[in-house]
Amino acid sequence: MKNYVKDRVVIITGGTSGFGFETARMLLEMGALVTITGRNQKRLAQAGKKLAHDNLLAVRADAVSTDDWLKLIAEVKARFGRIDVLVNNHGAGIRIAEVEQMSDEDIQQVLDVNIISVIKGCREVVREMKKHGAGHIINVSSGCAHYSWPSWSVYTAAKAGMVGFTRCLHLEMAEWGGKATSFVPGAARTNFCKAAGIDDDWLDGYPSAEDFARSLVHCIDVPENSFVDELIVWGTKQVKEMLNPF
Repeated sequence: MKNYVKDRVVIITGGTSGFGFETARMLLEMGALVTITGRNQKRLAQAGKKLAHDNLLAVRADAVSTDDWLKLIAEVKARFGRIDVLVNNHGAGIRIAEVEQMSDEDIQQVLDVNIISVIKGCREVVREMKKHGAGHIINVSSGCAHYSWPSWSVYTAAKAGMVGFTRCLHLEMAEWGGKATSFVPGAARTNFCKAAGIDDDWLDGYPSAEDFARSLVHCIDVPENSFVDELIVWGTKQVKEMLNPF
């Protein structure tokens, strides 16, 4: 069956593990030209070694930094000549706690990493895509964007804001031939909880990063004349144990 990602130039932020890594692996297998980013050079090098593909570029970049975005764009253009797709997959819980326990620094860091960085990246990449009259941005949000849990308020504010931002962004991009998609995953077995200092034993039986990455790839693998507005994907166990999204 034909795919629509072969030879497309794709940037995936936060590509050293989880959804980002698995999405990069699948897209490379489908013939895409993929750039992954990460803040940690050692982890980035390890991910690059695991993926080990001629069509892979690994660039150390902090998505919160505008300078790093500009450097990333320059390196991708030097290697591949253009940018067709941006997947803003980076993000982190930073601190999951009741709002009264969040310091000014905690709040700012959660917002910087999970929404402000996304806005910055979209701004810079859109400027490049617009020159070619085409481009697709996929912003990875969270099930928190639509459902509420205690202690997740600040993170939820960022991820819910991302969904609204992406819909407005799509309308702006559509004026010149671009498009934008929200990918909204529920809980999965990634490094998210461990990085945020949260126990992850409850994730036994939940989908793996690879399971959800298949749906993320689907958001990219569409014809130029169509797009996925928003895709929400849950693990069946989470729906049974935590919520009824229907």
